[in-house]
Amino acid sequence: MKYFALIIASFILTNILPQTAKAASLDDLYRDIIRSDNQGYLPLFVKNRQEPEIIQDAPLDKIKHPPVSEKQQSGKTINLTNDTQLKLAQEKARQEKWEKTIKAVQENNVSPLDLEELNTRAGNNDGKATEILAWMYTNGIGVSQDLPTAFILYRKAENLKVPQAKENAIKVYKAMSAEQRSMVKN
Repeated sequence: MKYFALIIASFILTNILPQTAKAASLDDLYRDIIRSDNQGYLPLFVKNRQEPEIIQDAPLDKIKHPPVSEKQQSGKTINLTNDTQLKLAQEKARQEKWEKTIKAVQENNVSPLDLEELNTRAGNNDGKATEILAWMYTNGIGVSQDLPTAFILYRKAENLKVPQAKENAIKVYKAMSAEQRSMVKN
């Protein structure tokens, strides 16, 4: 009989009592009450509860805020932003800007920003931008007509393996005057 009482007592101590005394702090007790009222679900406002920052009569420019994109942890900088999404967004913006520039050239409505985009890309050895810029200088679209510059740009496009660039450079060279040809040779 004592053996049977000992088994029942150990069962009660190990299985029933620990469940009733689950919470260790007032916060845990509060969370247990909320959880029982919501069928085991703990609402987000309870999960993310933090002490509010108290702002005393300090001007807004004097309040120090933690950095949003980086976190210091034991001397190491941890980037908290998603660089992949940021890079994709930047690439998409560059592509849209390039398409807008191409459309402006096609419509003979080149702005200084479009010309800057073309010059930047041509300076970065973009074959298509170099060829478009050479075509613009050949025809005087968006810039004043300058056959020596167009010839130089077509030669650069030829070095960048742009198809038909060599033939276009030859056509521009043939269209130049003797004075313009001497400018290119020097």
